Amino acid sequence: MAQEKYDVIVVGAGAGGGTAAYVLTGLGLKVLLLDAGPKLEPGRDFRTHQFPHQMKFRGFGRPGDFDGLWKITEYTDQLYTHPRREPYPAYDGMPFHWTRVRAVGGRTLVWGRASIRHGPLDFKTRSRQGFGEDWPLDYEDLAPYYDKVERLIGVNGSIDKVFNAPDGIHLPPLKPRCGEQLLRQGAAKLGIRVAPEKTAVLTAPHGGRPACHYCGECGRGCDVAARFSSLEVLIPLLVKRKNFTLKTHAAAYQVLPDARGRARGVSYIDTRTKLDYEVEARAVVVAASTVESGRILLNSRSHFHPRGFANSSGLVGRYVMDSVKAGPVFAHLPALKGRPVVNEDGAGGSHVYIPRFNYDRKNNYAGGYVILVGTGFGKNPGARGVKGYGAAFKRGVRDLYGSGISLRAYGERLPDYDNYFEIDPGGAVDTLGIPQVKFHCQNRDNEYKMMEDMFGWKDEILRACGAEGITYRKYLEPMGDATHECGAARMGDDPRSSVLNRFSQAHDVPNLFVTDASSFVSLPGTHGITTWIMALAWRASDYLAEQLRTGAI
Repeated sequence: MAQEKYDVIVVGAGAGGGTAAYVLTGLGLKVLLLDAGPKLEPGRDFRTHQFPHQMKFRGFGRPGDFDGLWKITEYTDQLYTHPRREPYPAYDGMPFHWTRVRAVGGRTLVWGRASIRHGPLDFKTRSRQGFGEDWPLDYEDLAPYYDKVERLIGVNGSIDKVFNAPDGIHLPPLKPRCGEQLLRQGAAKLGIRVAPEKTAVLTAPHGGRPACHYCGECGRGCDVAARFSSLEVLIPLLVKRKNFTLKTHAAAYQVLPDARGRARGVSYIDTRTKLDYEVEARAVVVAASTVESGRILLNSRSHFHPRGFANSSGLVGRYVMDSVKAGPVFAHLPALKGRPVVNEDGAGGSHVYIPRFNYDRKNNYAGGYVILVGTGFGKNPGARGVKGYGAAFKRGVRDLYGSGISLRAYGERLPDYDNYFEIDPGGAVDTLGIPQVKFHCQNRDNEYKMMEDMFGWKDEILRACGAEGITYRKYLEPMGDATHECGAARMGDDPRSSVLNRFSQAHDVPNLFVTDASSFVSLPGTHGITTWIMALAWRASDYLAEQLRTGAI
């Protein structure tokens, strides 16, 4: 039974939950933050600094262990929830790649750090672009909160004036690698712009954290907090506050109703002891990530909420979106062959990107996409792509090392009622006995038409760069693979066609808020949604605190 009552319980310590806890405690509220995983120690639990030759399977993992799981390698298998050990019935026409990290910080521990703002057209796709649906708020409503997020976490970039990608508050940009410079020159021949990518990596000391010193790949973890994660930036600030409590190994699975059907607290299972607990609060914020949050709401059935908490519309779990992710295109740049080896890992990922460039073109599909680049010297020299053996093989590896370039595209997905998840009707449960979800999601005609355009442009851009050995296979990854899933508790003004209002507050339950990507109405063709999540969470938390202060909830 509950022994202590809080002002707010926040479920999930990732981008949305960590931000909500930070803002709410800063406004004087007593907050309990629940997370299903442990609180990691970066220097102990990350493998960023290990070289492939120091690992049993050269960083790839035992053959067969991670096949088809591009995010999980020998470097990161201690961070991710392995879907073969924690399965879910995800096959209904095609698989859904559900990426889970059960640890304080969630997927901010391994994210790509892209922090590009979404612009005015992205909030009004129906009225300004003629497809999709409009959000119940504008870019201007969110811009001040983007400012707050960028000041807090540190985002590098420059004033680029990219159309529909507003500039913000930035540290100096990362310098482009040699291959990225050649990409810029080649794309310019086609009238296509290459811009610095804005990422949550420090290029100068910020908030007591040091600048990145290019020691490894950020997606494998950062020992010095030079990139943003909730674990390394928000939690250290929160634990200093007396009105904050962090409960780890606490897998929330139900929102509890009070005598009026409002939220009175949360049930969770201790993942170590398997014991069940209840905690109570005046308000509940669910931010466990899109699918996990939807699962919690759908599992919270009662006579007040027979279809699940806050689900009178029947839309919890519906309109799931994820970026349209096309397979990569690989090539080599002759000008970079055989050059001396230098540290070009940089801050991991792309230092530049190709913004959406099809706003004014006539296409046979709706929406657009960005193109990201991979190039430079990495820890692994790519020997698997070289034929032969002996001295000739070694010369071939050395000659090609650092000359490779790849392009991959992330595109806009239209909201679709028939892309959804539900509590598995077959009764599947996870290892804690919590009813599991089943996915019904697939790529559709618009996505395949976009894919053809993606591959056509990637091929043409590489040819303009003078690239050799261009190879690719046309395909789209299953939904979920881009790790941008969103939209399963969409916001809107009408309770019949949405779950949340414009402040991420449940229409049905005034003291319940959802502050992860569940609230998304659309998913534009730009890369990265984390700072968007954080800006929405900050705005929702300001509103929640005022509602509690005035007694409105």
